Amino acid sequence: MANIRMENEKDLVVEADLSDLQTFVDESVNNFDIYREEIAVIYEKMPRFDYKYFCFYAYSTYRLLEAAMEFDTSEVGHIRVVAPDEFFYAFYGMIATLHTQALTDEKKELGA
Repeated sequence: MANIRMENEKDLVVEADLSDLQTFVDESVNNFDIYREEIAVIYEKMPRFDYKYFCFYAYSTYRLLEAAMEFDTSEVGHIRVVAPDEFFYAFYGMIATLHTQALTDEKKELGA
C-alpha cells in the first residue's frame, strides 16, 4: 500500500508503486460513474505533462486517488505523487482503457 504523508502543513505526498495500481483499478471499475468525468480529464491532460508530471490537484482529478489510497484532501493545498515512471505510464494505460470503454458504452446506448 502506498505511503501517504504530509511534507509540510499543506503538501500531501503519495508514494506509490506498481503494486498500488490494482487498488486504482478496483476503485475505478467498481465506481465508474463517480469517476467518469475525472477519467476523461486525466485521459485528455496527462499526456501533455509527459505523464509523470501531471498535477492531479490542479485539475481537480484527485477523487480517484483519494478514494483508492484512503486519504482526505480537504485541508491540503497540493498533492504530489512520487512513483516510478512505470507507475504513471501504467496508470495512464488504465485510464485510457476505462475512457475508451466508456465511449464504446455510450455509442452502444445511442444505438450507433
